[in-house]
Amino acid sequence: MSRKVFIDKTLSMPDSDMQTIAKFCIACNDHLQMDCDFTVKIVNDKKKYGIKTTAYYNPENNDVCVWGAGRNVLDVCRSIAHEMVHMMQNQKGLITGPIKDIGGFHEDQANAKAGEIVKKFIYDEGL
Repeated sequence: MSRKVFIDKTLSMPDSDMQTIAKFCIACNDHLQMDCDFTVKIVNDKKKYGIKTTAYYNPENNDVCVWGAGRNVLDVCRSIAHEMVHMMQNQKGLITGPIKDIGGFHEDQANAKAGEIVKKFIYDEGL
């Protein structure tokens, strides 16, 4: 199983935040009970990576790309969780046809589940 986290060095992120993100990705995967390869990238340049809001999930290769510049580590984690919920939706065959960018089943589930995952992580890690 290949699960990778890349954090852009130009973000100058503290080691403690990088460790939190790595632990969070594992916790998020475990919570969603996924069994697939994935890569999470935390980047500094939205335009370079084609990020329109704060993050995206690419179902073709299970890449999650999150904009990390100037954001609180737990907000970055929420974006990771949101996109990993889309990954779980894809793994379960729930992503078919056009998907709404705002609202609708997929976005509403991703928003709700991401909040749940972050809150559980905060409790579990004592943050």
